[in-house]
Amino acid sequence: MKNKMSSIRNNMVFFSVSIILLMALLSLYTLGIMNRYKDQVSTMFENHIYLKNIENKMTALDENLLGYLTTKSSTKLNDYLIGVDALEDEIRAFNEDDIVHNELYMKNVFNLIDQYQIEADLAITFKRQRNVIEYYKHYEKSQKIQAFVFEYILQMNKQQIETNSIAYLELLNQTRLLQTTTNVIILDLILLSMLIVYVITSNMVKPINALYKSAEEISEGNFKTEDIIIDSDNEYRMLAEAFNKMKNNIVLHIDTLKLQAEMEAELKDEHMKNLKMTYLLERAKLSALQSQINPHFLFNTINAGVQLSVIENASKTGHFLETMSRLFRYNMRMQQDYCTLEDEIRNIKDYYELLKVRFRDRIQFEFLLEPETMIVLMPPMILQPIIENSYIHGLSSLEEGGKITIISQMMSDYVEVVIKDNGVGMSEAIIHEIMKKSESENIGVRNVRERLELYYHQENLFDIKNNGGVEVTIKLPIEVNDV
Repeated sequence: MKNKMSSIRNNMVFFSVSIILLMALLSLYTLGIMNRYKDQVSTMFENHIYLKNIENKMTALDENLLGYLTTKSSTKLNDYLIGVDALEDEIRAFNEDDIVHNELYMKNVFNLIDQYQIEADLAITFKRQRNVIEYYKHYEKSQKIQAFVFEYILQMNKQQIETNSIAYLELLNQTRLLQTTTNVIILDLILLSMLIVYVITSNMVKPINALYKSAEEISEGNFKTEDIIIDSDNEYRMLAEAFNKMKNNIVLHIDTLKLQAEMEAELKDEHMKNLKMTYLLERAKLSALQSQINPHFLFNTINAGVQLSVIENASKTGHFLETMSRLFRYNMRMQQDYCTLEDEIRNIKDYYELLKVRFRDRIQFEFLLEPETMIVLMPPMILQPIIENSYIHGLSSLEEGGKITIISQMMSDYVEVVIKDNGVGMSEAIIHEIMKKSESENIGVRNVRERLELYYHQENLFDIKNNGGVEVTIKLPIEVNDV
């Protein structure tokens, strides 16, 4: 897949690199020929300069020798000796690799220079002895030797020029051939490039035109166009396949949206009716649960008993009836939407007062309450059914030592209320019925769980388990009464 998707790019890269490499090879070949000729010309000029230096030094040497022989000037003699040293330094600086095909000539030149120095030294010696005939004879020999040296130098320069001329003609022929070859290659590259560009553009235009026509039809709302088929194994085929897939997905999505729109249109009215019915049923269920305990008639009766106890001066009975009156008055708050945890605890304490009249010290209450939890809002009559279930089913059979503990503590975003007793406990089957919303004889406890869920619109707010008795845990999401 990756090789197919990279085919066009690979072809273009290969074509470009091939042209660049070919042009680079031509340039390197041309540069090599020019460098070789440049090296030959440079060597020729260096040899010419070297031989010219020798010629100039011998000329200066001869002038100083002649000046000394004619005038016997010590200055001329000193200049002559300095010139001899300079000439010897020039000879020592000779490198055989610099003079190509002229090694024999150079050896002859150096030998002649040695002979020249010998004859010149003899001429100086006889000059000092004032032997005119001898120093003149040796001076003439030095002149002849000098002429031979200059002749050799001239021959070497001519030979160097001839050699470089041949190299130049060869270079000229190679340059002409290279120029012709380069022109042919450039012309071929131009024609090949035009052909490749034509083929590439033709292969590009055809699928692009097909994509354009299909896109035009889709933009006009016709999504039922035929799929684009491309036979080549390059990026255009992958593009066409992706385009076809996109088009088909759009068609499928539009059909799905149409179907969903039709279904939504059919279910819209029914859905609205169901929402309204669900709301009414929920409100009716809450009202029904709250109306299960309706102590109005008991409250009125107890008030009459309180008045009677006052008339008869029965203070304990009056206190008992007054506590019961407050308890039933609180029960009437079932018609209200909410209360505080503090109200619930106060109601439990009143309820505890009534239990002490009946059970005296057989049942003890323990309150472990955090003050900051008292202001949390909750539905009314949540705790009393649980307390009532604890003493009726768990503690009433005990002779003594019954205890109910009520704990409240602040959590991160809710208040946890725990009510536990040390009674006989509850069977797992009953616990399962209460927690699984099954029909159960424990109407009060099940009522508490269902009212919590309806009030907070949440689940998992109520838990009950055996823990050395029954332990009920209630979670109250924090809703503080700001009034």
